[in-house]
Amino acid sequence: MPIQHVKSEYLIPRGKVYFDPFDANEQLTGEFPLGNCPGLSLTINTEKTDHFSSETGLRQKDGSWVIQVDRTGTLQCDNFSPSNAALWLSGVLEKKTQAATPVTGEKRTVIQGRQYQLGATPANPLGVRNVTAITVKNSDGTTNYVAGTDYNVDTETGRVQIIEGGGIVTGSEVQFGYTPVAASFESVKSGGKSELQGALRVVSDNATGGNRDWYLPKVTLTPSGDLPLIAEGTDVVSMEFGVEALKPANGEAIYCDGRPVVV
Repeated sequence: MPIQHVKSEYLIPRGKVYFDPFDANEQLTGEFPLGNCPGLSLTINTEKTDHFSSETGLRQKDGSWVIQVDRTGTLQCDNFSPSNAALWLSGVLEKKTQAATPVTGEKRTVIQGRQYQLGATPANPLGVRNVTAITVKNSDGTTNYVAGTDYNVDTETGRVQIIEGGGIVTGSEVQFGYTPVAASFESVKSGGKSELQGALRVVSDNATGGNRDWYLPKVTLTPSGDLPLIAEGTDVVSMEFGVEALKPANGEAIYCDGRPVVV
């Protein structure tokens, strides 16, 4: 009988990635999918210490031990969802509600040719969007300026442009009026944390090779790289995270399991 050779297993990895953030007590809060992640890789670096014998004239190494292992990696995600944006910004995802409450007397000192965002306040710097019934009056409300002659509006973004050469003089105070459309929408703002901790799971669906599921029970995600806000071309925006796999108190840093098969 000829020698039996081991069959090579080739792998083209694909799969879904889930992140399970810790709460303040380092307890898991539930996994959410990150969506399409075109790249997730791990790098392992080890540090060794060596011992050399002093018993002969030639100094010879007679021992070597691994004393440290670092498990790091990178994660690329091109699913630019609000939850992922909040993750990359180490921030907060909130749901805002815009009420259809008419606003009058929102005063601003204006300059011809400039644009002004309606509803912008320190608490809501992006202002309101999708508004109706926009009016512009002088500071005491006795003069109604004319749209298309004195000012232009963009109701979708809630912006007003003071027309150069119109009747609204540079340096004068005007008051805006408008009614926002009643709606709810998602809002993301950056936070003060530079890194996030939780668990990372990969559910494999490989192009070739046996499916093996990965679980990292304690990882640190560190946002890194560039996030284009405007870009020329057609490349899809991708967010990048540095990954560090840590050993939890009652477990190992990395688990990789195959799938049970009915026999």
